Amino acid sequence: MSPSVVDTARALATRAHTGQRYGAAPYTVHLAQAVAVLHRHGVTDAKLVAATWLHDTLEDTSVSRDTLVAAVGEPITALVDAVTDGPGAHRAERKARPYRMIPQTPGAVLVKLADRVANVEASVGVRPTKLAKYRAEHATFREKLHAADDRRAAALWATLDALLET
Repeated sequence: MSPSVVDTARALATRAHTGQRYGAAPYTVHLAQAVAVLHRHGVTDAKLVAATWLHDTLEDTSVSRDTLVAAVGEPITALVDAVTDGPGAHRAERKARPYRMIPQTPGAVLVKLADRVANVEASVGVRPTKLAKYRAEHATFREKLHAADDRRAAALWATLDALLET
């Protein structure tokens, strides 16, 4: 039996992020947390779950877009590409690309929201500086991405809003 696209994505992400850390944990902890956020919010579509496993691969590893296409196909790669930061000297410049791409890519807002919720949850009570950064940029994040919303994102937005209000 051949592996599912989710299994392929998880294995590729695990290899690609080998040696990287998310705080004190292996980087794959963050990826698994983002996938768990999707599942908690009832999002189980294999393409979205696979893209969530891979969401930082283009941005933070040497894996190329062509390698992703060969491994998981163009639709999943397009989701990963949409949430990938662009070039820039500072965070606002790097975020301009995903803010432009996510609304043009169906499903990408769900991947990005899962990532953001996982990051915020991991920061509460542990990384106050990171949490403050997410709070400070939440209005812009919401303004840029809420238009890309679909009915599946409502619960994720509610979770993120509640986390950042506290």
